Amino acid sequence: MSHLIKNEYKLLYKLFKILIFIFVLTFIYLGFSNYIGSKFVYISFSIISNFLIVFALRKNAIFFETFLSLLLWLGFWFKFTCTITLTDGVFREGVGDFDYSPKSFDNSLIVSQIGILAFILSGIFRENFLFNYPKKIELFDLKKKFLLLDRKKIWLSFIFLFLIIGVINFYFKIYQKGLLPIYDIHFIISGAFKWLLLFGLSAISSILIFYEVNFFKKFFLSSSLIIFFETFFTSLNLLSRGMIFNALALFFGIYKFSKKVNKTNSISFYLKSFTFIFILFYISVGSVNYIRANYFYKGKSIDFTIEKHQNTIDKNIDKNQEIKKYSSLKQHNSEILYLIINRWVGIDGVMSVVSKKELLGKTFLLSSFQERAKPDSPTFYELTFGLEGIDTTNQQYANVKGNTLPGFIAFIFYSGSYYLLFSFIFIVCIVASYFEYISFKYSHKNLIFSALIGQVIAFRLIHFGYLPHQSYLLFGTIILTMIMVYILSFILIKK
Repeated sequence: MSHLIKNEYKLLYKLFKILIFIFVLTFIYLGFSNYIGSKFVYISFSIISNFLIVFALRKNAIFFETFLSLLLWLGFWFKFTCTITLTDGVFREGVGDFDYSPKSFDNSLIVSQIGILAFILSGIFRENFLFNYPKKIELFDLKKKFLLLDRKKIWLSFIFLFLIIGVINFYFKIYQKGLLPIYDIHFIISGAFKWLLLFGLSAISSILIFYEVNFFKKFFLSSSLIIFFETFFTSLNLLSRGMIFNALALFFGIYKFSKKVNKTNSISFYLKSFTFIFILFYISVGSVNYIRANYFYKGKSIDFTIEKHQNTIDKNIDKNQEIKKYSSLKQHNSEILYLIINRWVGIDGVMSVVSKKELLGKTFLLSSFQERAKPDSPTFYELTFGLEGIDTTNQQYANVKGNTLPGFIAFIFYSGSYYLLFSFIFIVCIVASYFEYISFKYSHKNLIFSALIGQVIAFRLIHFGYLPHQSYLLFGTIILTMIMVYILSFILIKK
């Protein structure tokens, strides 16, 4: 039976590779035809960028490398090529004073290639000289007292936890994407909510799955569906369209962990899980789009918001206005298509930075770390690179605050140095890889937990650029999470 499952995996994997190959080859041709700069630069950019797919799926790739490869591919080659081939060629998420000249395009692609190449080489160096995950992982025996708790009660308690956290956060607006807090809440409470919502609840999910498998020696589909639903519900009350990232990290972690402990799940298990994730993701994106458009901007909730939050609303809004956005399936699907092409962070940040070469230098890079949060003004990146003119006149709430992000490649190129760009990215990626590996070691080889940590770090890097000095907060919470997981494993696992 096991050999049949392996054959099914191989068939699906081959089909996936063929489809990707056809897509990439087709769009390289289209991009080559539409690119106005040096054709050689575009081809080299395409080769290096699409090697990320091979790099992400290689046997010894760690989760950080897989997820960052995916995000880089989407934010650079995919976004750039789709924009110049499927649209009018305008980058709608903001490229500052970029002049759209052939030379500027070439410079942007050269900077992007150097950054991507540094990341790829850091992964090759890590794989050959630093560390790899073990080929096999042995399951642990748990201390008997842990088993006094019924499995169903544990999962029901977890469901209650993330539901109550989500409801409290949504009602009091403690932490939501694109919104400043309405209430003055103690920083410890707001920090705890932020941690739980960003990856704390998903970390708990990974721990529950890990210990369940260690005790029962098998995976339960019902447990997987619960943790994927948590990412959906949390993303919804965060007003985030990024549910897919934590969900895929947990999904990929379960897949890898099952192989290493020799408890391979059926194709049906993964197809049901994958289908469930994407149905929830589709609903999540549509719901968040609708809420953002109609409840946080001029729209149908004006009476409600004026009544509930009088002090946070622009008094100039006409209460009789009612604009229902994304109320039809066609509008919803159109917005999803726009997001698929345009909302990835990457090439547009590099284009913005390249447009201001006269500002770039080591001093300029260091000065960016002096940025502090200013709710009523544009960010350092927006002010410096001509992005402060983004229209916000449709805001309903005074506390609506969105930021445009350059990403870590564009940010490091604030230095204006190709050498520093390559060196810094190489070092940063090595350090990030070690964070993932340490999370694996200190969680007693919980590969699902390390998959989540790898994804969280990759996501932070690709969205880097706002308040860079506060990066210690993310890595500090990751370290604290690892310590808590280690203490828990010390309590539960037999020595």
